[in-house]
Amino acid sequence: MSLSSIFLNPPPPSPSFLHLHSPNRHNHHHPPKPLQIRAKTNPTLQFLKPYLLSQHKPILCGWLCSAVSVYSLSALLSKLPKLPILSATAADAAPIAALLLVARLAAGYAQRALLWEAALGAVYDLRLHVFDRVLHRELAYFEGVSAGDLAYRITAEASDLAVTLYTLLNTIVPSTLQLSAMMMQMLVISPTLSLISAMIVPCMVLVVTFLGQELRKISKEAHVSIAALSAYLNEVLPAILFVKANNAQSCENTRFKRLALMDYNARLKKKKMKALIPQVIQAIYFGVLSILCAGSLMISRGSLDRYSLVSFVTSLLFLIQPIQDVGKAYNEWRQGEPAAERLLAMTRFKNKVVEKPDAADLDRVTGDLKFCDVSFGYNDDMALVLNALNLHIKSGEIVAIVGPSGGGKTTLVKLLLRLYDPISGCILIDNHNIQNIRLASLRRHVSVVSQDIGEACSSNCSCRRVY
Repeated sequence: MSLSSIFLNPPPPSPSFLHLHSPNRHNHHHPPKPLQIRAKTNPTLQFLKPYLLSQHKPILCGWLCSAVSVYSLSALLSKLPKLPILSATAADAAPIAALLLVARLAAGYAQRALLWEAALGAVYDLRLHVFDRVLHRELAYFEGVSAGDLAYRITAEASDLAVTLYTLLNTIVPSTLQLSAMMMQMLVISPTLSLISAMIVPCMVLVVTFLGQELRKISKEAHVSIAALSAYLNEVLPAILFVKANNAQSCENTRFKRLALMDYNARLKKKKMKALIPQVIQAIYFGVLSILCAGSLMISRGSLDRYSLVSFVTSLLFLIQPIQDVGKAYNEWRQGEPAAERLLAMTRFKNKVVEKPDAADLDRVTGDLKFCDVSFGYNDDMALVLNALNLHIKSGEIVAIVGPSGGGKTTLVKLLLRLYDPISGCILIDNHNIQNIRLASLRRHVSVVSQDIGEACSSNCSCRRVY
């Protein structure tokens, strides 16, 4: 464990030395796990709701464009029977059809662009909020989880969530509008064929629902496996000196192979499930083919003309598209929900170190520091790191704390900064109990120089000036 330099401003000039010996090693103590809160209602949608509401303008504009797109499509399909080359009305209908086609294409582009803006904007705000909440979590949380896992959640999983939000926004209103418009179109053309078509839809919904449930479970496994692999790489690569010094290459290879195999199996299961969905879609197209056969029979009997059949089948194809989109959106939500849940878990916590409402500012510090009968342990099930410690560092003294790894050297710094609170005893600065001082004020008077910032020594020493 590296020794950090701690100064109570101003730094003093005369040295003494204190040796701490403890049989307990710090790395054998595990900090408490972060508090997990389970909501009775669906917490994921409630978690995402304010970020989506903040993007209401592009969402509403995008949905308005989708209404224009669906109206253009519906009007265009109504013109189909009038467009055959030999028809006398083709000359009048063609310019209108072309105008409707251009309107649909332009509205479709605007719809997608605006909804992407909304989805990415919501995830941008979400990332800022999650990172802010993470910064306010107590130190025990960071010592209990992997930094690689936290980074993966805020980067990769947040990006996956943006795709999920876009898919939902691009489906809720646009697909509902198109579904309604095409159903009305089909009913007007042929109620009999519409009834036959309706027999296919419930089967598709049931199959998509089942596949979505399975895909959610598999996607959660895939998220966890890739996060574990990323966390391992973030842990082992910076410690390559330790690996080589202990001839641990073979051992680390084995660990990496095990984690990579878990990720391989999880991703393969996910891809196999996603490969099944197009086959379901093909089965639906065979259902459309059966409707065509029924329509041909009706034409032969004279109850339906061929132009109306073309219009009906075209409407049916555009009816199948929003149904497919709903199925894809449902599956996408099931894939993205675990990512949203993991981000939500990062924002739900209750810190044990709490600032008192009547805490005061510490205006001036002379540097007199006392640890009075301080006892502390990272876990209730483990032995204490500090047991009834009494330590008095007078103003103007320089103290070097020396001891074995896990002996409690860095723990003193953490307690002084109130990153943890002692189990018993108190810490005084200039005879002020630090629990009666505002956290920001306390930490403003304590300087810590560490080796954690990956820049020059001067950057570590001047870190506070940046803030």
